[in-house]
Amino acid sequence: MPWLFQANPRYSRIYEAIASRDQIYWLVTRYGREILPGDRVALWLAGQQAGVYALGCVQALPQYYDVPPDWEIWLAPARAQARTYVPVQLTQKLLTQPLLKSELERDRHLQHLAVIRVPPGTNFRVTPAQWQQLQRSCTARGNDHD
Repeated sequence: MPWLFQANPRYSRIYEAIASRDQIYWLVTRYGREILPGDRVALWLAGQQAGVYALGCVQALPQYYDVPPDWEIWLAPARAQARTYVPVQLTQKLLTQPLLKSELERDRHLQHLAVIRVPPGTNFRVTPAQWQQLQRSCTARGNDHD
């Protein structure tokens, strides 16, 4: 199943983490029993320039951590402690050319993404049709290099 995972740059150095890492541990606040190894993921950064900044693949089942493996990226450590996380291998970085929310709102498939309709949250389901359109749009952008 495809997913969209959202992060808020006010709480973590997520942009820098995507730029400098090949794998990120992502917070799981819901759907923990549905997120499986091999699932595809679009990584969404909230804020004024909200949008998809990377694609990835879930590497293992969600797991509870007293202290998250990526502790150092958190700007608000109290929000990160004693939570469930899932490792995501980054497969495509779009940092210099993200798929911005303003663009996705004009796409007939992607304007209905749950993160656009009801933005609060961390983990969102993505339909197969939405995932195909996201992949097409991301492939057209290429891949940022480290």
